[in-house]
Amino acid sequence: MKAYLRPEYLKRGDCVAVVALASALSEASRQTLYWKELLESWGLRVKLGRHLYDRAPGDFAGRDEDRAADLTEMLLDPEVKAIISFRGGYGSMRTLRAMDQNLFASHPKWLVGFSDITVFHAFLQSRGIESILGAMPSTIGPEAGPDARVSEASLRKALFGEIRSYRTAPHAYNVAGSARGRLVGGNLSLVVSCLGTPWQNPLTEDSILFIEDVDERMYNLDRMLLTLQQGGAFDRAKAVIAGQFTDTSGEDEWQRKAVDLVHEYMPADKPVLFGFDCGHDHPNYSLYLGREVSLDVTPDGGYLKYL
Repeated sequence: MKAYLRPEYLKRGDCVAVVALASALSEASRQTLYWKELLESWGLRVKLGRHLYDRAPGDFAGRDEDRAADLTEMLLDPEVKAIISFRGGYGSMRTLRAMDQNLFASHPKWLVGFSDITVFHAFLQSRGIESILGAMPSTIGPEAGPDARVSEASLRKALFGEIRSYRTAPHAYNVAGSARGRLVGGNLSLVVSCLGTPWQNPLTEDSILFIEDVDERMYNLDRMLLTLQQGGAFDRAKAVIAGQFTDTSGEDEWQRKAVDLVHEYMPADKPVLFGFDCGHDHPNYSLYLGREVSLDVTPDGGYLKYL
């Protein structure tokens, strides 16, 4: 399997940048620095994007070119070792379009985020660079509940290179088996949005596909799963990991839960792991995307190991 570029793990004293790559910060987020104090408590220095608090029509965190400028500045800054997106929402694809995409390979750094940031993960995979699917400042804080502390701890471990594997509990929809491949994917909506773009992952090499989503209607979830199925994604993947599917509307009308609908589209002839706590709820465990992993699914649960 082709070796991906892996940015250097962080150590105490390193500098991390926090930028807004998509939607604008909420009013509540503008009133707290919990996330900055948390990063500093890990021994990190924090640099903020110049346009972090901007707002532009469409509820973007500033104009496309300004969001791109913040990301470009942090990529070029030799002090910055990792870049964390404050939140997702919508706008990552527009930000990526507005910048020099060659900078990521010449200045590799950990890029962190989930949800809409899946676009950047897909792009980085297309360029052979690892990234971190993990909690963002907008999703943590005292009001997020005690399980948010687990998400925070997982992000710290990911940044410092301390995650080796995950174990999950048994799930009724699991399909037993073993597979090995590159861990790819992210938010289902954005995986589908990347189809037909240069960042679409054709899954032509051995891959383990992770998907999750939030705040979708059942018919839209069905459409996206059907699109991937008919496009052969589930056939080409060596295994599938289903993360959290939260706040789905229309379940009563469809007379099933979102997880039931996801299960209907999963292959029966390869490992499928359900109940992996990663997505838009807590705990939200961080994942190294673009890295080779092994997955074992047994009656006792799942075991995901980084190789």
